[in-house]
Amino acid sequence: MEQQEWIDGAFEETDTDYTIAGMNILYKNEKDYLKKGVELLCKKIKPTSVLEFGFGKGWTATEFQSYGIKRHVILEPNKENYQMALDWKDKYSSDIEILNIFSWELETDEKFDLVYDDCYVLNHKRHYEHIDKMLPLKQLYAENARQGIIEPGWFSTDFSRWKEYEWVKKWWKISYYSMFFQIDGISYIQPLYTSESMIDEDESNLYM
Repeated sequence: MEQQEWIDGAFEETDTDYTIAGMNILYKNEKDYLKKGVELLCKKIKPTSVLEFGFGKGWTATEFQSYGIKRHVILEPNKENYQMALDWKDKYSSDIEILNIFSWELETDEKFDLVYDDCYVLNHKRHYEHIDKMLPLKQLYAENARQGIIEPGWFSTDFSRWKEYEWVKKWWKISYYSMFFQIDGISYIQPLYTSESMIDEDESNLYM
């Protein structure tokens, strides 16, 4: 998908999910475990500042706010979803900044306690630009929670899109900082990485 298509795309609801420009961004049944993942992150690292990629329905943003985040920056490039985020922001008195840009357009020296990444991949080129923007941050970094535990100690998600990065080849494993949980008997992971877990190939406590 081209960048302008995503910027102008309609935000729509179906029986099972939410879409932008006809592309899925959230399934309705993701709400509980996405929120639980944020809860675990907040309890574990107690962030006071968060940089979040993508607004969606605001489930994770709302959960972060419930844990007293003082500085909250959200990047949402889609025009309609951006306006939804602005409307959501009006409910809070904390320092919330909503930017109508893509991640690779972000120019800042600001440091955050946590970078939370749940953005849609437009195409490989843009995804690489997104990852390149993230690599120098050297901060705690979390992707969205997801289902996929097959058995203890092994996680089945597809990381194939990362394989071209040399640092990924060194840690083709899940950081031991990641958290596992269950909801209604279904297992999930909330990934959490540190700068050390991204570059140290000799960590002894990693999940394959």
